[in-house]
Amino acid sequence: MKKIRFVDTTLRDGNQSLWDATGLTTGMILSVAADMDRAGFKAIDFISSIHMGVSVKYHKENPFEKIRLAARAMPRTPLSFGTTGRRFIGFVRSPDSIVELVLKTVAANGIRRVWLIDAAHDIDVISKNARMAKQAGIEEFVVALSYSISPVHTDAYYAGKAREIAACRDVDTVYLKDQGGLLTPDRVRELVPVIRGAIGEKPLEIHTHCSAGLGPQVYLEAIRQGIDVLHTAIPPLADGTSQPSIFEIVEGVSALECETDVAVEALKRVSEQLYAIAEKEGRAPGKPAAYDAAYYEHQVPGGMVSTLRRQLGEAGMEHRLPEVIEEIKLVRKELGYPIMVTPLSQFVGTQAAMNIISGKRYKIVPDGIIQYVLGYFGESPAPIAPDVLDKVHSLEKTKKMMKEQFPQPTVEEIRKASGIGPDVSDEEFLLRYSLKENEVEAMLAAGPINPEYAC
Repeated sequence: MKKIRFVDTTLRDGNQSLWDATGLTTGMILSVAADMDRAGFKAIDFISSIHMGVSVKYHKENPFEKIRLAARAMPRTPLSFGTTGRRFIGFVRSPDSIVELVLKTVAANGIRRVWLIDAAHDIDVISKNARMAKQAGIEEFVVALSYSISPVHTDAYYAGKAREIAACRDVDTVYLKDQGGLLTPDRVRELVPVIRGAIGEKPLEIHTHCSAGLGPQVYLEAIRQGIDVLHTAIPPLADGTSQPSIFEIVEGVSALECETDVAVEALKRVSEQLYAIAEKEGRAPGKPAAYDAAYYEHQVPGGMVSTLRRQLGEAGMEHRLPEVIEEIKLVRKELGYPIMVTPLSQFVGTQAAMNIISGKRYKIVPDGIIQYVLGYFGESPAPIAPDVLDKVHSLEKTKKMMKEQFPQPTVEEIRKASGIGPDVSDEEFLLRYSLKENEVEAMLAAGPINPEYAC
């Protein structure tokens, strides 16, 4: 019988998609760690640079300590770290020396698997990061092939990108990443054989969201098309804008006469504890979503919807979210159909929000959009609208950036320029480099992470 394996997304993507990445502290994670380690996952999608920032800002927890504690509590299961390969924590592009130090530091603290998502699918960025990860001791380097719908994101586009990625010797695994929940069973039937034919013998995984209501059906069709590693979440951090529930998929796998090594009883205990946490903390559980065709137009990732809602709510403007979503569709088209994935989805969303809030389109242009237009994050898939291009190029900030090559200082040079001396650890240096001083100071003042959590 064909065996289906699972990558768990509960602690990272489920938390981000449903609880705006702020929902789980280290103590909460450690309370379910033993059972998650018994569950039989291929890997656990544990943390990303966004989540590391959240740990500091919202929980006053050292994210590197968080990794250490979790790795000790789940020694049998590889924990994964997600990166764009171009930045760390914030949405500003970082020098290669910073990216390399991040990979070395997370590996030293217990990360064994790294997944990279580059919205431009830039093979130079992918190859460079894969090489640095392997040099840091990472066991499995995984590259996301990000799915999108546009006039340029065709089967031929994905075949070409998949072929380039698979040719990189330091890439171990490819996964089809449907961050917007846009795949349908019919599209899986068309696209998966194309990708499989392009990557040869390298493993292929799949990752989708339930945003449009089709996640479980997409996975069952993916199995029929030969994919045997699925990314799922554990309720209450499944469904909604998160990944399909592992319990539902395990039942579907059985109906397809496939087998799994999943320890369902251990997962039931995890689910019970997470529901208890949700009740105590006032967090809403994910619920199966009805089919929603709107997602195929705006293509906003599940995690970004909750973040946009929170950010607008903090400004007292949550009621304007539908307007922002509509504006996102137009901004994306004008910018040449960037794939709506971190950080480009945030850039597009921020520009759309500013257009709506200010009442004048492109009155304010954030640095991320300028950097995107200048190619800091790779080439745009299609040409950028001439009027938008003219507007961005007329800005003084753009003119200044155009005169400067993107700097590539060493870590030693960055330490010297920032006044962060050699007596400061690499962990603290990376946090001080990426975050505000008061945020890091508050984290340090809070002391070691409390590993206990009681419902």
